[in-house]
Amino acid sequence: MSLPNLAQLVLGAALAAVAGCKSMTPGDLDRVQPHSDAPRAGNVYLLRGFLGIWSHGIDQLGRSINQAGVRAHVYQEDQWRQLCDAIIDRYRHAIAPEPLVLVGHSYGADDAIRIARRLEEAGVRVDLIVTLDPVTPPKVPASVGHCYNIYQPNLLDSLPVFRGVPLEAEEPAAHNVVNVNVRLDRRDLLEPGTNHFNIEKNTRIHAEIVSTISRFCPPRELWLAKAAPAPPPPHQTPPLSPTPAPPVGAAESPAWHIP
Repeated sequence: MSLPNLAQLVLGAALAAVAGCKSMTPGDLDRVQPHSDAPRAGNVYLLRGFLGIWSHGIDQLGRSINQAGVRAHVYQEDQWRQLCDAIIDRYRHAIAPEPLVLVGHSYGADDAIRIARRLEEAGVRVDLIVTLDPVTPPKVPASVGHCYNIYQPNLLDSLPVFRGVPLEAEEPAAHNVVNVNVRLDRRDLLEPGTNHFNIEKNTRIHAEIVSTISRFCPPRELWLAKAAPAPPPPHQTPPLSPTPAPPVGAAESPAWHIP
């Protein structure tokens, strides 16, 4: 990255800080629930980045997920502990909970994984995590069904701020982590000037995330069919006991012979 581009990045960050003030409203924890009445099964909980000032694109992503038929709500980065506690309280003893999805940007991405680790301890499974430019993430626990990390390296990668890094699985054998470097693996997701401060506003990445979530949150009729209890097996008549063999030396006779 050249110095002019770095200057543009810093200027963009300052402008984003001003524009992002509207996205500092805390999320409603009463909306955490294991079921929904949306067209597709599942609940998505999104976490903005530090203070929310650079993550107002997460709000638009939440609206896009809702428009796609999946129930979604957005929370501040510093709400992650409260959000985690609410999920544990309402999911731990839930009957047939719908798919649980976490999405986060920057430090909010780190927090999404921290939530998953605490949920694992409580016996609550996370079906999908989507992270955008995680900064200082812990390892992804094996209890997570799938983790999709979209990130982009830059000059600040040596510092634990304003960067995006690949994720590591706690248990590599689980094969539950996919890292996508948009500058190498998926250049089709790049928009002009994409950086850490606007990656969560990228409309191409929004479409990719909505598509991914839709694969884990099926249409309600399919979910209901899958969640319905299986019918009891048909009554089976126990097999007849085999006719005992005649004593050695006795005359053999057909089983149907009546003396």
